[in-house]
Amino acid sequence: MVEIPEHLLKRSKSARERMTGQTASSDDSSEIDESQNTTPAAEIDSPVEASPQKSEEPVVVVEDAPYVTAAKTRNKIPWWAASALLCLPIWAVVYVGTLERPSVEATGVLQHGAEIYAQRCSSCHGANGGGGAGYKLTDGEVMITFPHMEDMVEWITKGSDGFGVGNPYGSPERGRIVAGGMPAFGDVLNAEEIISVVLHERAVFGNSEEAVILATELDHTIEAGEMDLDMYFDAETITSSEIAEIFEDTH
Repeated sequence: MVEIPEHLLKRSKSARERMTGQTASSDDSSEIDESQNTTPAAEIDSPVEASPQKSEEPVVVVEDAPYVTAAKTRNKIPWWAASALLCLPIWAVVYVGTLERPSVEATGVLQHGAEIYAQRCSSCHGANGGGGAGYKLTDGEVMITFPHMEDMVEWITKGSDGFGVGNPYGSPERGRIVAGGMPAFGDVLNAEEIISVVLHERAVFGNSEEAVILATELDHTIEAGEMDLDMYFDAETITSSEIAEIFEDTH
C-alpha cells in the first residue's frame, strides 16, 4: 500500500481550518483513519475522465416506390401456365408448317393465266382450286392427273366431247375417266391464253417449279418477238406432241 505524503496531509488540514474557522490540534492528524492511507497516489492526482456518451441516430424507414410495391403484390403466373408458355414457340412452328404455301407471284404469263382461270375455270374447279363441279386441282392433284404439260393443254383445248365419255381423263394410271361436262376452249381461247392458264394451275395449285421457270422463259421469248402464240389450236387435229414442240422452242 502507498502512504499519503506528509505535505498532502498538511494541505488537507489547512483547507479544513479555512472552512471551519478552527485550528485543528496536532493530534487531529493522528486521528485520520489509516484506512485513508490506502488510496493510491495516482488516484488523487489523476482526474476522473467521464466516459463519452454515444448519441443514438434515428432509424430512417425508406418506403418502396409504387411500381416496386405493385411488382411485389401482383399475382404471379402459376407453374402450369409457365409450362404452357414455354411450349408456345414449338406450337407456332408447327402451326406455320400447316399453313398453305404463299402464292406464286403472278407476273406476265402467270398473271394472265390467273385472270383467265378466274373468268373461265373457277366456277367449276373452285376459286382456290379446291374443286366443285370439276375435279380438285390443289395439293398436287393437277400434277398427278396430268404429269405432262402438253397433255393438259390438249385436254383443255378439246374438252370432254373431244376425248369422248368413258376414255381416260389425264394419266391412265390415275384411273379416272371422262365423265362429261368439260367444255372445249380451243375456239374460245388462243394458244397463249390456254398455255397461260395451264402454267398458272401447275405453278400455283401443283407447286411446280418447272412451270414457273417455263413461264419466265416464255415471257422473255414473247417480249423478244421470237414467238407468236396468237393463233388458235385446232381442237380436231391438235396433238400433245405438236404442243410439246412449242414448249421446246422456249428453251
